[in-house]
Amino acid sequence: MWQRPVLNSILKLLIKPLDPVNRILPKNKTSILIYSNLGFRDNTKSLYDHLVSLEYNERYKITVCCPEAAKLRKNAPDNVRFVGKARAFICFLRAGYMFYSFGKFPIKPAKKQTVVNLWHGMPLKSIGKLEKGKSFDGKCYFDYTIATSPFFGEIMEKCFCCRKDQVLLTGQPRCDKLFNNDRKRKKIILWFPTYRTSEKLGSTNSSFAGNYGIPLVETPEDLAMLENQLAQHGFKLVIKPHPMQDKLTSLPLMKHIAFATDKMLLRRGLDIYDIMSESSALITDYSSLSFDYLLLDRPIAYTADDLEAYDNQRGFSVADPKSLMAGEIITDLNGLTHFIHELAAGKDKYAQRRKEVNALVNSSQHGNACESILLECNIR
Repeated sequence: MWQRPVLNSILKLLIKPLDPVNRILPKNKTSILIYSNLGFRDNTKSLYDHLVSLEYNERYKITVCCPEAAKLRKNAPDNVRFVGKARAFICFLRAGYMFYSFGKFPIKPAKKQTVVNLWHGMPLKSIGKLEKGKSFDGKCYFDYTIATSPFFGEIMEKCFCCRKDQVLLTGQPRCDKLFNNDRKRKKIILWFPTYRTSEKLGSTNSSFAGNYGIPLVETPEDLAMLENQLAQHGFKLVIKPHPMQDKLTSLPLMKHIAFATDKMLLRRGLDIYDIMSESSALITDYSSLSFDYLLLDRPIAYTADDLEAYDNQRGFSVADPKSLMAGEIITDLNGLTHFIHELAAGKDKYAQRRKEVNALVNSSQHGNACESILLECNIR
């Protein structure tokens, strides 16, 4: 079976002749394409929800291309259609606007077409041109991308080889919910580890190979100790692995430790931003979600037991990744249990540090990213 990088190279060769075709074909300025080839979620889903909630679909024809199209089209709103990946190119060639978070078409946008790369989080781990071991052709296949601050604006320029005026300082659509959510805070600790190995992406970011798909916890005894501590303090730990992480051994059924996936949340009508709003603290590592969580101003712990290996294999977008970690940095199970104990005791010694990092990385996020992006694209 061919690896993903090989398939991507073949795809680029097959699509290359479509550049002149895209320039010639007329565009429908009332047609919006939303493309997400790794699941209908994240910034594309948030932008779509905004469009439909404000009835933009009465003025624009909205096409969503995603793997879940067959299920979603059954209840599609008026003037909205869901299509599979096979129809994506045809839709793109006629669309006046295109928004994507995952995947892209290596076709340059036409003059009368607006293509926006919404991406999926501000990068602590390296992406695009900066990512080690990945080929990048140095070409920019969008008109605009987005950032949450001037600090990340410069990083996005370097990652995608684009100009400064192509980076919109709007914030991220997925974070709007964190400003407009009245969910009550509960004694829930979230654990969002990023992926280490992903067959879907043809990517290995570190040599980590834990039994449960999470750092630090290796044995049933480790798990039992964690369960006992959570029970003692009345906390529940909700662990959600990265959607691209290879499937590892599932966690056994426990009272104070729960395992969640995007599909499980979707069945309950939730997404990770709903449960973030309800939580008391976050455990993560090199995930972009740590920057989003700063908007809630709640304690964060960072597992960094494989930081050096991750840096060697994938790399980071900044020289010192720890400089953007606004919380306890833990490298073993004792550090994890200490974080939970401090949380239960109401101690929060990183409150000022969170404010400082938040001011650096989120200065352009104000809870209206969706509308700001649409205005920048002249969609009204």
